Amino acid sequence: MKDVKPTERGKVVTAVGLVISAQVKVTKKGTRMGILEIDDKSGRLSVMFFSEAFERYEEYIAKDRILVITGEVSFDDFNGGYKMTAREVMDIEAARERYARGLTLQLNADKMNDTFMGKFMDTLEPYRAGTCPINIYYQRADARAKLTLGVEWRVSPTDELLYGLELMLGSGNVDLEFD
Repeated sequence: MKDVKPTERGKVVTAVGLVISAQVKVTKKGTRMGILEIDDKSGRLSVMFFSEAFERYEEYIAKDRILVITGEVSFDDFNGGYKMTAREVMDIEAARERYARGLTLQLNADKMNDTFMGKFMDTLEPYRAGTCPINIYYQRADARAKLTLGVEWRVSPTDELLYGLELMLGSGNVDLEFD
């Protein structure tokens, strides 16, 4: 959060962090609002969800979630720091789906057999119909090739899929590509 600075009115910034506190309050007008404190290990930022944003994103106002929040940042006279007024919120999985350019997998020829391929396809199957293409870097002793799976094999890059692939392929062989 150390790079988050107040913006001109109408300009927005994006912050990513872990929700360390979440509150719901009732305003003097009787509407509900949410207040989050997010932390990215470089600092903390208060995020305000006024009535319209609160209604749209109420499900995200909870502790221990990683969120991507876009909004306007201003100086908070009350606590002397900065605060953000939320406009758009995504959890980490929705952000991956939206911003990931591809899922990169490293496969060695020595692991490839009929059993492996069946297990590999079974692992991908529940996550198909997503937007993230799969790029496979296939390695043999004498050659290396990049293969991109067809559109029908695009996936939703959830935590469960990434964990399952890492268990199967080994640490360091599963990576998400971003622009």
